[in-house]
Amino acid sequence: MPALRIQRGPFFRFNSMKSVSTPIKTLLLFAVLLADSPFCLSQDKLASFFEPDETNAHKAFVVGALKVVCPQGELSQDEQGNVAGCRHCPHATTEWDADTLNWGLKRAFTGHFTSAKEENIVLSGRGCEPHSLNFGGTFVFAVKDSAVSLLHYDRALITERCHKFQVQSQPDMLICTDDWGAQVTLWSYVYLVAFGRLGESKVNHIFEVIDKSRQPCGIDFYDDTPTTVQKSQITALEVGSPVEGAPTLFITATLGERNPTEEERKACQQGKPIPLPLNSYRLKFIFNGGTFRPSLETESHLKFFPKAESQDEAHSPEH
Repeated sequence: MPALRIQRGPFFRFNSMKSVSTPIKTLLLFAVLLADSPFCLSQDKLASFFEPDETNAHKAFVVGALKVVCPQGELSQDEQGNVAGCRHCPHATTEWDADTLNWGLKRAFTGHFTSAKEENIVLSGRGCEPHSLNFGGTFVFAVKDSAVSLLHYDRALITERCHKFQVQSQPDMLICTDDWGAQVTLWSYVYLVAFGRLGESKVNHIFEVIDKSRQPCGIDFYDDTPTTVQKSQITALEVGSPVEGAPTLFITATLGERNPTEEERKACQQGKPIPLPLNSYRLKFIFNGGTFRPSLETESHLKFFPKAESQDEAHSPEH
């Protein structure tokens, strides 16, 4: 397989992948990752953190926004007759000329995102971007009276699982999570999204975990050599609003890794799972006006987790 340019999560890229035996094997494993991801396992604990979908509460604005971006204003509907997206890919998307694709609406937010005094609607959807761009993106609109106008479309920016973060006298922001998988590796992210006056986004990486527990029995997927067994997932998020001081974000994450013995590997291949104790960490991040930074106590725990990429490289198409 030739080298691929792949975007990890909401805004990360790496430039190469090891070869695999067949494309079908890769696709099957990726499907397994999505169906059995750490997010799915911890979804109940995370669900209470996210803001409710505002599609139904603000249906008129959502419909108006979709009519702006859907070709010929043609909307799609689900079996219950609810608005579900665009029948064809919007012209701003990468796959805008694909006859067999449609743009599926995943989430709607209303708020003051481009300015503390401006009314906006944010729509996140999938279906008209390649895997390298997370299969989707986010539209940002301005709302004035009953009129809706498009400000910006951001390919690859996923704002499906988000919490509306509000600080006095500042525009609204979104604290989001997303997952990205390839072969037997799954990345899970927490990131902050802020929007400029023209709807352009600025994404600040806060935290990530890497899970390789789908690599069976501590045997490397690529060359069948012995390797460690690793599992990690984000299990809870919580925003604190102290009476005094800066807002805080608490992230609970589990992590476990060990190098199994040959006996354990052989037993695993016969159906006995390799024991892997998990440690749980409650990490504290403090808002500094622009993003969330780890507390001093949390700094000592972050060394066990992947290092965040620099903000200068975030969301760049060049890395």
